[in-house]
Amino acid sequence: MKKYVGLFGFLMIASVFQALAFNEKEVNEKVIQAFKKTFPSAEKVNWQEFSDRYMVHFQESNIQVVVDYDKDGNYLRSKRYYQEDNLPINILYKIRKKYADKKIFGVTEVSTDTSIDYYVKLEDEKNWMTIKSDASGSLEVFEKYQKQ
Repeated sequence: MKKYVGLFGFLMIASVFQALAFNEKEVNEKVIQAFKKTFPSAEKVNWQEFSDRYMVHFQESNIQVVVDYDKDGNYLRSKRYYQEDNLPINILYKIRKKYADKKIFGVTEVSTDTSIDYYVKLEDEKNWMTIKSDASGSLEVFEKYQKQ
């Protein structure tokens, strides 16, 4: 029964996302130009419009990316989802040294005009842990959960 409830929830979320996504032709021309200039090799592009911004989901070089633009085509923030091989070497080194007994599951990179933060999901047999790092490699435990 739990499997069916989980599947139903996933299908509902997917259908809502599909309903919110729309064609590039409906997006402000300034935003389209800014996007195409910055990400000329973007694939699987899906747009969403909100009252104050546009959000674009796409894939570039096997990395999932989400970028927010204001209505005038100005970059606001982005998120990139990838594996450890795209993590800056200084951060990867520090995480592997400090958390040698844990496996890196994935990375979420959050960027704005003023900062880049990396949220690195780690796991071992008993726990999930997210480590937050800034660009200089300062590490802090962001969250920690026990596996069930």
